[in-house]
Amino acid sequence: MKRFISLLVMFICAASFFIGPCAEGAVTLKDEKSYDPLEVLQALNYCTYSLSKIVSFNDRVVLSFEYDNIINNLNLNAITDEEIVKLMAKLMDTLKDEIISERKRERIEKSYQKRLERTLYNFLSGVNVSPQSVVSAAVSAVSSMGSMYVNYQRRIEEYMDESEEIIEALDDEKLNVINSIRKDMLTASWSIIKKYNIDDQYRLTEKQINEFVENVKSNPAEMQHRKLERLLQDNPAFEYFPPFWYYYSLTREEDEVFVLDCLNRFLQTQRPIFRRDILWASVLMERVRLQKETDSQSIRADLEEIIRQSNNSDWQNFLFVGLAYTKLGMVDEARRNLQRNIDNGYEVSLNSRLLAEILLDTGDQLQFEETMKKMLSDTRVSNSDKLYLIGRCRNVTYLNRFKEEISEIRLSAVNEAAATELVSPTYLLTIPNKWLVEDAPFDVRLFNENIDRSYHFESIDDPALVISTKKKRVAIKFPETGHTIARKPEKGITVNIKHPLIDMTLIYELEKKDIGRAAKTLIEAAVPFYSEVLGNYRLKEVAFMDERYIFTAKGILAESKDNK
Repeated sequence: MKRFISLLVMFICAASFFIGPCAEGAVTLKDEKSYDPLEVLQALNYCTYSLSKIVSFNDRVVLSFEYDNIINNLNLNAITDEEIVKLMAKLMDTLKDEIISERKRERIEKSYQKRLERTLYNFLSGVNVSPQSVVSAAVSAVSSMGSMYVNYQRRIEEYMDESEEIIEALDDEKLNVINSIRKDMLTASWSIIKKYNIDDQYRLTEKQINEFVENVKSNPAEMQHRKLERLLQDNPAFEYFPPFWYYYSLTREEDEVFVLDCLNRFLQTQRPIFRRDILWASVLMERVRLQKETDSQSIRADLEEIIRQSNNSDWQNFLFVGLAYTKLGMVDEARRNLQRNIDNGYEVSLNSRLLAEILLDTGDQLQFEETMKKMLSDTRVSNSDKLYLIGRCRNVTYLNRFKEEISEIRLSAVNEAAATELVSPTYLLTIPNKWLVEDAPFDVRLFNENIDRSYHFESIDDPALVISTKKKRVAIKFPETGHTIARKPEKGITVNIKHPLIDMTLIYELEKKDIGRAAKTLIEAAVPFYSEVLGNYRLKEVAFMDERYIFTAKGILAESKDNK
């Protein structure tokens, strides 16, 4: 790490090799190519900002994000000096020793993905699930969450609640080295400013940056707003620091006029100093969401810029762009962005569902059928998304290909009491995990004319659920209690399963007592002390999206309208 100090100083001072004397506010190269002095100052401010965050958070995850998004992300296109490029390479090699492992990075990405899904389902709760509502919810969810880079820093305590192992502090020696680097950065920045007569009003001091970092961590939002407002009044240099305007906009998200003003101030001061600028992409997404125009050249330009500023791993950006293009009626562009996520393995189920809906709504039947065939055989696509699309196109052929998955939702009746006690059936519903959304709430209701029981679960991790990890199923018990006489299992029972992506009703009838070894294994996992299997239920009908379908020995048939 000691080499890191000298390398960083050498890098900053080496700027003198390609920055010439200042003329009328412009910095020039030896070949007289003009450069914006604000660009030079922003690079210095960003470096100070990065180091301040690393020290303040004292977290190797934050250090890794800063490495990815600042130090290893500088735009080197303008640097033609080979030695300077080599210095940068050595600098990056030194920092690599401190970044987190790929395994930990994947865990954080998974956690972020679950949070985005949960945000999406929260936007969908209480509304009728339709193509328009899903598109609007997805756009709002992506925009409100921000990038993983930003979301982690804003919600670090929530990430810690999931797993304290995520946070890995830097040791004292590393922190001392980083603090030394910050002091050398200050010396180097003064050298560049004096040598080339750059206006110092744009430069942020270490103290100012530290105060900004701590203010952004403040809660609640109203307090953060007041602190940032005072910081701007006391330190006008923040007017020229783009991250200030992004975080300032987050303090009053309900005030669209204020937010748009902050976003525009960001765009006015932002300079292309990074190869990929995730804050730039986030700002543009929020501006697109807030703009009232449905078809304008500026929106299309913003969408193109979002793509340029995004890496493949920024799948939420391509999802946003795809849906925005859909609203503009630019179907080919929408399809390309959603397909990009599918090809790269990001949120395959959601992107496949949205892609199929776009194709169906635009009348591209050939492409829709091809997409549906792939989805039905793709284990990464949830059963709920498959059933939803089958319901949208009302195609019994697709439903018959999906018959086995629906039949896997099983209902049995067992006696949980001791052999000497009254027989009282406990109804056991087992649902494959693929029917549920991992981090979304769902409701299950079991009823007929005699009984009516329902449960609400916040997720499949709810402690009231019995999870069979090996079988990948969720088991829900509906006990019948309080009876003074023995009761037989009900002959017919209806089950309703509802979560943000599907509302499905299944009608069962009592079939037989001999249920087979496979079914007994499932029961034993959920009710280990049952004394007797009272019966198994056969799925008779399924209803979803205002249609009813009958299960027969030959297959699934759509119920005739005349018989309803």
